[in-house]
Amino acid sequence: MSAHDVVLSLIYQVPALAFALVGLLTLALPIFHLTLAIGRVLSGRDANVNWWVLGRAVPLVVALVVAIPLVVAAQGWTSQSQIAAAEVALIYLSAGMIFLPIALPLIQAYVQRLPRAGTFIYAVLAVLSLPVAAALATQAAVATTRAIAQPGDTARPQAFIADTTISQCKADIFGVMPEGYVASIPSADAPAEESYAPYFFFWADMSFKAAFLDFFETFDCGVTNLRHNPDHVLMSSLVFIYRAFVSLIVLSVIALPFSRRRE
Repeated sequence: MSAHDVVLSLIYQVPALAFALVGLLTLALPIFHLTLAIGRVLSGRDANVNWWVLGRAVPLVVALVVAIPLVVAAQGWTSQSQIAAAEVALIYLSAGMIFLPIALPLIQAYVQRLPRAGTFIYAVLAVLSLPVAAALATQAAVATTRAIAQPGDTARPQAFIADTTISQCKADIFGVMPEGYVASIPSADAPAEESYAPYFFFWADMSFKAAFLDFFETFDCGVTNLRHNPDHVLMSSLVFIYRAFVSLIVLSVIALPFSRRRE
């Protein structure tokens, strides 16, 4: 295996591992805590429920409760209305299922002044896992739109565009990591099963720029030439929320050494 293959494998596997760990903490901990609480109640003791822990799973439950009736109700809608609902869901359900479960442990760490090392490690895992979560959500939304769309449905703007103007910094990066370069819009030309990589590099690029507070944006450095279409209001809104969230995580880590220790 060449050095390039090793680097590419790490680029995919490290965020995927972080995503799996964060997902495990988001789902397994509340289930385990609830099981222990039920056991304590059955044995006649106080439940001693930690709502911070149980709250991690609440956004996922709420999103499912909202999504299932929406899918059932949308069966009788026109394709345009179904696509509009799917694109709105991309914003609000993604925010509920991705951002809130990750944000709650960080908020808890600051409110309860939990150990800084654990907070820092979780913040790093969160930033690494976000491109994977966002790419999977985007791929699912695009696949849903493809399944709903009828021939001739071209009235809505594309969510992504391929930037053909490549800066020298990007050209140097693509010379080392060509997988980040896209020649066409994946949502228009690539099969759904092949769309993960472009979306992953897009959201990794958004994370990279937001984490460094737009330093690399100034010099037009990036790991992909895939861009969101500013005329697509919902996608632009999601990008804004995503980058703001990553920046807030970074700022919280910067502020961590200045927070007071728990007495």
